[in-house]
Amino acid sequence: MAHKCFTCVAHIFEKGKALIARVLFIIHGIITVWRVTDVYDDPLLYLLCIPMGLLIAEFFVTTCCTSDGEWKWFCPSVFLYIVSVVPGIWLLQYDVYHARQTYKEVHGLEECGYDTVNETGLRAIQGVSIPIALSSDEWALALEQVLLILLIIGRWLLPKGALTRDQLSQLLLVYIGIAADSLEFSLETLKEPDVLCNLLLIVIILAIWSWSLLQFCLVMTAVAAPKPRMAVGKHERTFCGGCCENEIWALMMSVVLQDAPFLTMRLYLMVKYKVVNQMMLFFTCKNTMVVLLQFYRMAILCMNEDDDYDDAESGPVKNGKTNTLEFVEMINDDVKCVVMPEKENNKEK
Repeated sequence: MAHKCFTCVAHIFEKGKALIARVLFIIHGIITVWRVTDVYDDPLLYLLCIPMGLLIAEFFVTTCCTSDGEWKWFCPSVFLYIVSVVPGIWLLQYDVYHARQTYKEVHGLEECGYDTVNETGLRAIQGVSIPIALSSDEWALALEQVLLILLIIGRWLLPKGALTRDQLSQLLLVYIGIAADSLEFSLETLKEPDVLCNLLLIVIILAIWSWSLLQFCLVMTAVAAPKPRMAVGKHERTFCGGCCENEIWALMMSVVLQDAPFLTMRLYLMVKYKVVNQMMLFFTCKNTMVVLLQFYRMAILCMNEDDDYDDAESGPVKNGKTNTLEFVEMINDDVKCVVMPEKENNKEK
């Protein structure tokens, strides 16, 4: 009875945390849409709130249709949160670009300046207001920073699903690294003088940044699951030994969604627009080393999988030599099979 009560309380607690995570997502999404409608003064932009309404429906669907309270491979609540906030950040960045262009034309400047907009607050709606005054670019940056912070906090609050506690802690550390890299990429590249008033570059950078956020929607592919021991006589060779393993997919997703696009964009700015400074050189070298190390790691994992397959295929004897570890494990298994029935017989007597 006590165990059932404890299980029920734990289940309610997990649902409460999941609901709190979605409420935080909705609050941030509402503030983002509020700022966008305040800037553009267009009621149609309130349609950006549709994904927030879907978050409520998604909560009930996920709770009712999953045993662990969360999907295994994909997190729809995080995806809906990103879809609700990212378009607003795009629109705010376009407003910053337009303000810089206007300032440049009015003052007859040859190049765009970074700080050209006065501080503004949010317009009160039905007597409700937020006493915060920021410039246009600061609003966009603040909403982007809160987005990345809530993605980490939200993942912490959401149910673990099929993840173990060890895998969840590993996933949160991975998310912190992803968030730091994504913020650094958008912040540093959008500040470059050659990018400030180049709409095409701004769109490309925002597209790459938005593409990298899809990593937060992936769950099991971001962590390495424990590799089961391959039994002798029960094995199959897969492509590259084990390229379907979670760690391989995690490395591939990291390269495709983040490191390769970041590196390509930085190299493009350096070659095409001659954007060469200490920060650009440092982060370009960092991205290059990360990509090379990830491919090296994938190659090592593939070779290890092939070695494990060969060891399992050869059994305890390989090339006329005894594999001591496998031999001892087989003896231990045989001893357990013999000892356990004797203990059971003694209990029956």
